Amino acid sequence: MVGDPILVLAPLFFLIALMLLAFALEAPAGPEILVPLVSLPPVDAFTDVGIIGLHDRGTAVTWILRAVALIVRTGVFGIIATLAVQRARGVLPSLGGAARTVWERVRSFGFMELASFAVFGVTLSLGADLASPRDDGAIGTALLFGVAVLAGGFIAAADGLAGGAAFRRGMRWIRRRPLGHLALVALYGFASNGLFRLAAIGEPGKPRALPMMLYAALSALLTMWAVLAFARRHVLLYAEDAPRPG
Repeated sequence: MVGDPILVLAPLFFLIALMLLAFALEAPAGPEILVPLVSLPPVDAFTDVGIIGLHDRGTAVTWILRAVALIVRTGVFGIIATLAVQRARGVLPSLGGAARTVWERVRSFGFMELASFAVFGVTLSLGADLASPRDDGAIGTALLFGVAVLAGGFIAAADGLAGGAAFRRGMRWIRRRPLGHLALVALYGFASNGLFRLAAIGEPGKPRALPMMLYAALSALLTMWAVLAFARRHVLLYAEDAPRPG
């Protein structure tokens, strides 16, 4: 990742853009808002649904904003996933090339993002009480399960497959090398939580702005690293042209 500047700059650029969008929706500058802004699906969808639901906007406006968020996420994570696949395929990552790929495969990415919003984002936000440690832990576990289910599908879509086929290809980890896939998901969750512990260390109350901003930036880079790892596993293990043992 460090060897390709675009892989470092892209998630940070998206973090700033999404942060401005979140603030425009009157979201508070808290860690629960800033940190998951650049994250793996369905964590990003859950965050968007939560931000939109912070204020009573009316049913029509709420669903319009959710539709806009879905479109934005389709573009943002589609570009991130495509950059990762370019790198995994040994192609020089290109932001312009990634944007064209997302435009050409917008239905595939849109299908995956819609599943992220519908199955996890909206569903988990119904009746969620993040102030309750029990509910917070259950939602976190469900979101990590969603990462395990959806991450491979997004990578397969970036590699050229249509929506349904991408989802089925993304689930190949169930049959082949599942422990590595699950370990990567768990590592992503533990690393994100560990970064928060470091950022909030010694803070008896609300964490200060600078540690939270650093945390948000590191979390965005962690997400990019995780997507690169998923893309590498896809190319080596799950793609149609992946090397076969023996």
